[in-house]
Amino acid sequence: MCSDTHVQPLPDHLELRIFTSSVDLSSNPPANVIESDALAASAMMTDSLPNPSSSDFIHLLSGPIDNFVLFSRQEQSKWLIDIAHDICDPLAQRGSLCVWSGQEWRTVAHTDPLTASIYLYSVPEGVVVSLSKISARVGKSKTSTSGNANTMANLVNHRDGQCWVTGSGEPLVNGHLCPKRMGDHLACVVFDTFVSAPRPPTLSIYDEMFGISLVSTLNTWFQNYELGLRFVSTV
Repeated sequence: MCSDTHVQPLPDHLELRIFTSSVDLSSNPPANVIESDALAASAMMTDSLPNPSSSDFIHLLSGPIDNFVLFSRQEQSKWLIDIAHDICDPLAQRGSLCVWSGQEWRTVAHTDPLTASIYLYSVPEGVVVSLSKISARVGKSKTSTSGNANTMANLVNHRDGQCWVTGSGEPLVNGHLCPKRMGDHLACVVFDTFVSAPRPPTLSIYDEMFGISLVSTLNTWFQNYELGLRFVSTV
């Protein structure tokens, strides 16, 4: 159930929140390179347990309502529901989206229009989630002319043949969904977090599934986390 906690929305803004008590607090990133599944699992372990009585919020998204309406286009609230799942619980999707009506939290339907309101991703009692994280990129990623990175680029170019967004055939850049410095073991963690299919036994950060073809301008935005892509059903 959604808690009846008082909130104050910003004028003409949409904000997405989650209760602090619903989120685990991961430990700090390891200082050394992660070279085993055990180290990868350790890096993702909880550092301290959340306080189940806390009514504090973690602020996930905030901005002018006009921007959200532009991004969502015809999808309306379904867009925000999907984004909330991706941030909070991408695989199990156990939470629901609620909106503050001024007196109580109301569950949001896919077809509801987005409004300048406070939204809450509410998970069932006893469920604790880990928020999807951004892996900071150190400098510009450089693809070598030989080795795994070059093989990955060739496979991605052969698979796509054009930019995923513009449809242009050239010049293309092999954008990496995960920074290469994350390594194979954290790549496995990312796969398990977002994909329900069995993980390939030899999965590598250089697997073509971690690459995407974009024109250079869009790739710059993509690498700086200023551009994101999501699947929209064509049915």
